[in-house]
Amino acid sequence: MTRLILLFLTILSCSIGYSQTEKSADNSEKITRLQQKNDQLVRRIADLESSIFVLKTELKASQEAVKGEIKRGLEIQAQNERAMNLALDGFAEKFEKQNETVKGVQEELSKKFNDQMLMSALGFVALVIIFTIASRSSTQKALKQNVANWNAFQEHLLKK
Repeated sequence: MTRLILLFLTILSCSIGYSQTEKSADNSEKITRLQQKNDQLVRRIADLESSIFVLKTELKASQEAVKGEIKRGLEIQAQNERAMNLALDGFAEKFEKQNETVKGVQEELSKKFNDQMLMSALGFVALVIIFTIASRSSTQKALKQNVANWNAFQEHLLKK
């Protein structure tokens, strides 16, 4: 706007200064051309301002669309986090159940192992007792047989 006023004042001062000379006709032609250029520039400024307005409107619409996309993205992320937390909770429960099952199996195996060790120890003790009894019995039997043989041998010697 200041350019327009400055231009107008310049044209006015030039026309006043040279109005009484032959250049007055030239100046009026220049003034017309300058006014035409001024009109063209005013139209271009108006076109540019309308383009700027359209661009601002499109920019606001784009910003709103981006905000909406970001909001939807955050909602989806929140849903995914909730689903992940639920899955992790389910996994934790299954893991705990599996740990309890493993503990139960370990306790059962430990109990069976202890029972087998006890049975093996009792079997070994029983076997030792049986071998001891069998050994005593056979030793007693052998001793009786040896005593009988000795007595028979002494009788046989005495008879002769």
